[in-house]
Amino acid sequence: MPSVDMPLLREQRRAVRIRVVAFAVLGLSLVAGAVAAAVFVAMAPPSDAEATTRRPASAPAPMASAPDAAGDSAIAGSGEPDGGAALIAETEPRTLGATSRTVSRFGSARGFRQALAGAHLARDQALEVETALEDTLDFRRCRPDDQLIIERDADGHVVLFEFRGSPTEYYRATRTASGTLRGERVEVPVQRIRLARGGTVRSSLGDALSTVGLGRGTVGTFVGVFEGHVNFATDARRGDTFRVIMEEHRISGRFLRHGTVHALEYVGRRAGTLRAFWYEPRRGEGDYYDETGRAIHGGWLRAPLRYDRLSSRFDPRRMHPILHRIVPHNGTDYAAGTGTPVWAAASGTVTFAGDRGANGNLVSVRHDGGYESHYAHLSRIERGIASGVEVNQRQVIGYVGSTGRSTGPHLHFALERGGRFVDPLQEMNGPGRMMPAAALPRYREHVRELVRELEGVRLGSAPTQGPPATGPELAEADSEESPMD
Repeated sequence: MPSVDMPLLREQRRAVRIRVVAFAVLGLSLVAGAVAAAVFVAMAPPSDAEATTRRPASAPAPMASAPDAAGDSAIAGSGEPDGGAALIAETEPRTLGATSRTVSRFGSARGFRQALAGAHLARDQALEVETALEDTLDFRRCRPDDQLIIERDADGHVVLFEFRGSPTEYYRATRTASGTLRGERVEVPVQRIRLARGGTVRSSLGDALSTVGLGRGTVGTFVGVFEGHVNFATDARRGDTFRVIMEEHRISGRFLRHGTVHALEYVGRRAGTLRAFWYEPRRGEGDYYDETGRAIHGGWLRAPLRYDRLSSRFDPRRMHPILHRIVPHNGTDYAAGTGTPVWAAASGTVTFAGDRGANGNLVSVRHDGGYESHYAHLSRIERGIASGVEVNQRQVIGYVGSTGRSTGPHLHFALERGGRFVDPLQEMNGPGRMMPAAALPRYREHVRELVRELEGVRLGSAPTQGPPATGPELAEADSEESPMD
């Protein structure tokens, strides 16, 4: 086999030279053709569409738009967000009469002034916009996808500026008759549409809710309200039915978000009939109640976090997985991913927040009625949580971790009553409080109307037999160790 370094023969060298010359001639021909085409286009008369937008020679040219500092700048001709539920899409330059309109993103600017410069505002223009909005817009809340909308007159002067960072509100600075910019906050009208939906579980509650147009996210409401009364992972059955009365928020006809869930009903072969009604005896103090006026929840959150499974329960005679001896397990372990937010199970006062040996990062909260709750093995404690601080129910106090004597990421939740540890699951699943007697007459009338509305919701056909519906795994597994020894 010849070497790859062997020199070419005379005939081969001649063939190579011929190919090189041929390629050179072809390249020169292509370049000449491109130049001729460009000259022809430049000398051709404009089309009708081009002639209508071309400015006369005496007209001032609109300010050019170039990419901003973050590379996100663009220009749009739309004056309102699409349906209000989305921000304005970036498009090509447009001239609106005597003004031009541009849309750019906040991008990676380190401050509002830098973002304005990236949107091609001169220093004095940027200062004028910033001054007009300083009393209405918190510049520290700006995010990369927020949009800056600028309208200029034919001389390049700013006549309108808008900052859009939310589908429900925006900030605007307009040129007044006196020539100054005046800033204001503008709220976008939100439609609140009442929905009454019902359906039948066939594979899972989430799928059934999606089928009737409510989305799988509504599952969290069912689980949060009825947890302790039914385990949807094991008790749901094919053929179970549900009804929901809730609000849906829209802007200009486009879906924005789900609002208040006013009433829930779940009827199952294993769960029985469950109903819950949202009511506020006092403004800002709403909760779910049954038909008699008793709170669905017993004053505690059913669980102080969103967890994957119960990994260990309250057990005074538990064999410790690390120490290998009988050590009381004075709480409930919730297996969850590192960083999962942990909530205060009820309102109260923080009595301890810091590192405590085998418990790792620990937060303890004192509550009414002689109760104290403990949250151990946190990866970190939420900023501002310290001894003496008042916390509200469902306020984030820390994040799941595996600090201290731990075999994996989880939350150990313990509950004391009168200085003695009690089973958190039994205590937190107890009966709720009755509504104040003075509020009952109005509440019962409210419930009668909701019950009539619920019973009027049509359900599809429902088979009476079938396998359990699928759902999130909440099965118990004894795999975590015990803190609070």
